[in-house]
Amino acid sequence: MEDNVRKKKPETHSRSEVIYDALVLQLKLIVDGLRDLMLMPLVLIASLYGLIMHTNSPGRYLYRLLSYGKASEKWIGLFDEAEKDQMDPVEIKNTSFEELVKKTQIAFESKYINDEKKQKLLEKLNGALDELNTKVNPEKKV
Repeated sequence: MEDNVRKKKPETHSRSEVIYDALVLQLKLIVDGLRDLMLMPLVLIASLYGLIMHTNSPGRYLYRLLSYGKASEKWIGLFDEAEKDQMDPVEIKNTSFEELVKKTQIAFESKYINDEKKQKLLEKLNGALDELNTKVNPEKKV
């Protein structure tokens, strides 16, 4: 078990500190969950609005919303107290959830979707969005 202890000064945490941190974590989890619940529909609305209203910069509202989300994540500080852990950090491979999604997408597409059909589908999608943009914003040319 000694192998798992970090090479920093051992620190003991009082029971009251553990109780306090556990209660604060519960509050942070509630706030984080409420924020996530609000973000779900807002992300859809921001994405659709950007796609419909802005041909040149369709992600402007989505990415602004993500930057607010990132700022709120820092403010909530859900895992700030993890620094009190005296064990070695949990090792996670240097892959993110998004990398896993991309690998899955590539595997799915390589098996089920041919590149020519994918390109035609993307062209049709872009054409439909361009048409929608010109209907919503007749004064702006695509």
